[in-house]
Amino acid sequence: MDFDAFFEAGLEGLRKAGNYRVFADIARQRGQFPAATRYREDGSEQDVTVWCSNDYLGMG
Repeated sequence: MDFDAFFEAGLEGLRKAGNYRVFADIARQRGQFPAATRYREDGSEQDVTVWCSNDYLGMG
């Protein structure tokens, strides 16, 4: 069995259905809450405000 193809097909199904989650790459600045920097896939950066997060353990 080709596991790579199997899982890639499953992921493609999620993408087509709109259920594939993509997490934002952000960096929080110590002492600047709730300010953060978002790093986009094209290499650009954006200053953002993090109002809500599922990062319950602060690992993020």
